[in-house]
Amino acid sequence: MRLKITRRIRTNTSEQWTLFDVERRDAQGEMENIGKMDLHYDEEMVYATLLLWSEFTASVGEETTKAIIDDLMEEATAPIGVPALYTVDFFTTSLQDYKFYTNDDEFDDDEDDDDNDDDDEDDDDDKPATNGNRSSW
Repeated sequence: MRLKITRRIRTNTSEQWTLFDVERRDAQGEMENIGKMDLHYDEEMVYATLLLWSEFTASVGEETTKAIIDDLMEEATAPIGVPALYTVDFFTTSLQDYKFYTNDDEFDDDEDDDDNDDDDEDDDDDKPATNGNRSSW
C-alpha cells in the first residue's frame, strides 16, 4: 500500500486531506479513494477526524489501519512549529452509505458530464478518484 495525500482545503489553523491508495485502482483505473482527514491545529495539539472507508479497512486489517494513522499524523505534525501531540477521532463507514450535499452550482456539473464527455475530458484529470462513485471531495 502506498498512501497519497491530496490537500483539499487549507486555512491558518486547519486542513482537509483526501486519502488515496496509489496501488489500488477503481473501475475507471483511477487511484482508489480510501478516505479523508480533517485537521485542526492549536498551540498545544493537533486534533484530527479521520474517515476511512470500511471496504478499505476490512481488506487491510487493524495493524495496517493503525500504521496509516501513525503515518498520517507524522505527516501532519512534521512541519516546524506544529505540536507533535495529537488526538484522532477515527470513523469507518461504507462508501455505499456515503452521500455528498452542497448548494454550490459547480458541483451540479457532475450530473451533466455524461452528456459532454468529449468536451470536458480534460476537466476530470485533476479530480480525485471515487471508487466508481462520483463525489467532489
